[in-house]
Amino acid sequence: FDPSSPGILITRRLSVSVQRKQRLIHAVEMLAGVTVLCAGVTLGIIAGLGQTTSTAAASAIAGAAGIKVGTASIYLYGVFFLLQILMLRSKFKWGRCFQLLPILAHGVLLNFFRYRFAPFQHLAPQGYLQQMLCFLCGMGLISLGFTITKNCNFTNYPAEAFCALVAERVRMRYGTCKIFLDFAYVIFALLICWRAGLGLGVVREGTVIFALLDGVLINLMTPAVRGCFDRLDHILKT
Repeated sequence: FDPSSPGILITRRLSVSVQRKQRLIHAVEMLAGVTVLCAGVTLGIIAGLGQTTSTAAASAIAGAAGIKVGTASIYLYGVFFLLQILMLRSKFKWGRCFQLLPILAHGVLLNFFRYRFAPFQHLAPQGYLQQMLCFLCGMGLISLGFTITKNCNFTNYPAEAFCALVAERVRMRYGTCKIFLDFAYVIFALLICWRAGLGLGVVREGTVIFALLDGVLINLMTPAVRGCFDRLDHILKT
């Protein structure tokens, strides 16, 4: 067995080429998921029935600081990225820097859908029924987008990566840690809105509905999304 033989070298080069293609495809899948998610977040904001916990926190920051909600989300997720650096210190792996991609993509796309995407600019639900319909459509898109980003094998959002790190450190289940984070988001959003005199509309019945149904929707969508990604990976390997 000669590792430097031409056949072995060609096989290795092909393997590296396939890995690079897979990495690129996974990045595209992640961006597609973030796009779908941000479209859903925008519909949730427009509906006005309460937002997801992280969006509520970003909206509170945006309202208090006078900046766009997508920009506020960049700052919010950036904090979780910095917390990972502080927790890991010398054990921090540079592969975690890929988390900066969904941070920036989320902020840019959310600002686009919220402030520049023409169809959404003319969307103004009239009455509670239309608001709820808009909210439910947004919730479905958010769940689908999150399912895509979780199953694309590229990287996690910084908040989810931070939760996984904390759960490992304190020997807590990831789901339990995520629940604590959601409560922290809500408390933070309410405090910011109260101090800035913005009202408490970011947390309403929609926030509760999303908290109850998001996990169910993700579980329903995961097999189909995972199956599509597995088939795509199989095609790239053949």
